[in-house]
Parts: sequence; structure tokens; C-alpha cells
Amino acid sequence: MINRILNSLLVAAMVAVLVAFEMKLMAPGDAFFIAVAVIVVFTGQQLIAREQMGLTEAATSMLRPTSWRSRSSLAAYVVCLAIGAFVTVQALGFA
Repeated sequence: MINRILNSLLVAAMVAVLVAFEMKLMAPGDAFFIAVAVIVVFTGQQLIAREQMGLTEAATSMLRPTSWRSRSSLAAYVVCLAIGAFVTVQALGFA
């Protein structure tokens, strides 16, 4: 249950960054930094959860949905990646 709450908070944080950036309440550099930081922390957390594997095996196992502890974790990760990519493209492309 705590895992779902934390995943929901991460997604909510990414949505808040996107909304603030789109409404021009946040500078493009700040939005880019926050989006990348959330993605790096989320990816690092997933790699640490797979610490018994090598780095290559852990990275490729993140692409298999069956290797995730729950579907909500996978969904939150995919949503955060999508929002992060959207913010990054806009921040770097249109700034």
C-alpha cells in the first residue's frame, strides 16, 4: 500500500511540474531539472531493487513487465518517463 502511495506522489509531482511549466509558472530550466531528477531517482530506485543482478541484466529486466513488483509501479514509471520526455522536449526545444 505504501508503494502505491509513493508512486502516486511521484506521478502527482511530475504532473505538477508539467502543469506549472505549461502555465509559465516555472522556468524551462527548472522544469527540465526537476523532471530529470525524478526520472534519475526513480530509475536508481528500480536498479537498487535489482541489486543481485549485473547492471546490464538489471537494466534489461526493467523492460520486462513481469520483473516489476506491481503493475502500479510499472505504470507510475512509464507515466513519469512520458511526462519527463514531454517536459524535456519542450524545455530544450522551445526555450
